[in-house]
This record gives sequence, C-alpha cells and structure tokens, in this order.
Amino acid sequence: MRRTIIRTIFAAVLGTTIAAGGAAQAQMPTSATDTTVVLGQPLTLNLGVPPAGTDCATQAATLNAQALVLVANGQTIPGARASFGCSTKGELVGTASTSISGNGDDAAQRRTAWQTAFSGFFSLAGAKILPVAFGPATGGMATAPKMVSIQGASDRDLGLAAVWFALVASLFLAAFFRHFGRTDAITPIAGVPMPANYRAPYSLARFQLLWWSGIVTASYVAILTITGSMDTITTGTMALMGIVGGTSVLAAFQDRRPSDDDTRRHQHAAAYLAAAAVTPPDQTAMAASLAEVYPPSQGLIPDLLSDAAGYNIHRLQLLAWTGVLGITFLYEVTRTLGMPELSANLLALTGISNGTYFGFKMQEQQVPTPTGTA
Repeated sequence: MRRTIIRTIFAAVLGTTIAAGGAAQAQMPTSATDTTVVLGQPLTLNLGVPPAGTDCATQAATLNAQALVLVANGQTIPGARASFGCSTKGELVGTASTSISGNGDDAAQRRTAWQTAFSGFFSLAGAKILPVAFGPATGGMATAPKMVSIQGASDRDLGLAAVWFALVASLFLAAFFRHFGRTDAITPIAGVPMPANYRAPYSLARFQLLWWSGIVTASYVAILTITGSMDTITTGTMALMGIVGGTSVLAAFQDRRPSDDDTRRHQHAAAYLAAAAVTPPDQTAMAASLAEVYPPSQGLIPDLLSDAAGYNIHRLQLLAWTGVLGITFLYEVTRTLGMPELSANLLALTGISNGTYFGFKMQEQQVPTPTGTA
C-alpha cells in the first residue's frame, strides 16, 4: 500500500506508465543476487572462481590496476573506481559505489547515466533487473555481466520526499488562496465604503508566479531528500523563473499606473453617492455601483480568464501553456531526479506567451463604463 501511494504521488498523477514498466520487468531473467540493491548502497558482484592456473589475488590486483567502473545495462556509470578482492572460497569479488548523491557535474553525470541505464525512466519505487558488469571509464566491459535487481530509491527516502513535496506544494497553494493570489491594486475611494469581507479578484500573473515557485521549490526539496544534492537548479530553470518574475513585475506595475479604469471607478463612485443621497436611498443602485467600484472575485477560473468585457483568449493561452509546461516539468523531475534543462525554444515560447499576455493586458478594461457615459 505504501509503495502504491508513493508511486501515485510521484508518477501516476503525471501520466507515467509505471505499470507497463513493471510488466516488462517481469519478463526479464531472474536476478543473480538475493536482494535488491538500492542506489546509494554498494553493489557487489561475485565473478566466480578464476580459470584454472590463474591466481585469484593476482587477478584481483590486475583488475584493480585497470581502474574499472560499473557498467549497467550497457551504460558506463562514471564515478569511484571498483575494488576487487577474493572471498574465502577463492572467488573473485568486485564492489563499486552506486551513489547518486552529491553536487557538481560528476554527480549530475552519475544520475544521468543511471537514468539512461534504467531505459528512459528512472523507476523510483520499482526495482529493475539489469545486466551489470565492470569496465573501463572510456566504455566497454572487462567482466561478464551479471543480472542484478536495482531500485532507484529506498522506500524511506521516497516517502520522505513525497511528504516534503506535498508539504511545500500545500504551503504555496494555501498562500495563493489565502492572500497572495489576489490583486492588491484596488484602493478605497473616499465616501464609498469597501464591502464587508471583500475579496479582490485572483491575478493571473500572481498565479503563474506562485505556480512555478511552488513547483520548483517542492521539486528541489524532493530531489534533495533522495539524492542529497543541493546543486540541482539548472540554467533553464533560472531563466524560466526570470521570465515569470518579470511578467509579474510588469503586471503589478500596469495595475498600479493611472488608467481609464480609475476614471470609470470614480464615475461609479459618483453614481453610488448620488443613489445614497436620495430619500430613501436607492439600495439597488448603490449595490450595483459598489460592485463596480470594488470589483469582487467571480471565482478562480473567471478571474484568471476574463476582464470586464468577458473571457479573453490571451489569458487562456497563458494559463494553458503554464499548466502544460508545469506538468511536463514535474514529469521530468520524477524521470531524471533532477531539474530539467529547458531548451532555448521552450524558453522562447514561454517568453512569447508571457509577452502576448502582457501586451493585451495593457489594453484590458477591468471596470465597465457606466451606463450613459461616453
């Protein structure tokens, strides 16, 4: 049950095919080892008794001098060299590290190599049976391969990563809905009271900023929990956050600059005051004018996709692209145990999407023109 929950959190929600991977594993040969090796644990291969006339100690010394590394599923795993020795039965035994932790390029190369060895998907919870041998760092194999059951991460590390991911994501989600997701550009107008329990509309630019901040932060914490690596933020991720942050700054600046919406709000405020001055006060007119002076939230989706004129296509395209790229980003995190290095084309498309949104936002009308006003 626990493994099922973990798989659901890290893969099934993102549309991955762990079940298909498990079926493929069932068709592979039986592992030559009795237990599953979890990446991070030492991997030991019993290479058997050397050929007749060959001394085990001499053979072990020869292999140690070659500075061999692990080769998993045909993929050379860069890292610490393997060590060879002899068992009490005179069998040649080789041991190598399977660590994927650490910072820097060497650790990133090890994680990438293991991801490739796992045939394109880093199966975190499910073990895979792979042919493993020792070979030179330049490629190739120096020993006969053995079938070994290997698992991407321990249940404990994976469980902790899932908890941290869910906790951080929940904090950003709560921050968005509690306060930080709403526009704060609406200022009171003298003589026109702000409605009790007033809630301003949600902001699309703020949604995008918190969406990406939550995804990147939660992914970083989850990766750190499993790999121990603190240096996982890629250049593409930083560029993406720069585009999103820049759009948020420009949107906030646009919301605060003087505009025709300010004039229309004051016109509605005058209508409110006029309706309040008659005897008896025109409560219907007052309520209608008050809703235009302080536009209330119409709900998450209407707020994100519309202005005073209704739903807008430029808001839809930005929201759709943000959602699709975010889900793809999370898929890559679970697949590679690292932040994806977004291509120049993806970053350019994100920039175009945000630029289109901001260009149209400058022409949006958030407050409707009062009836009878030119």
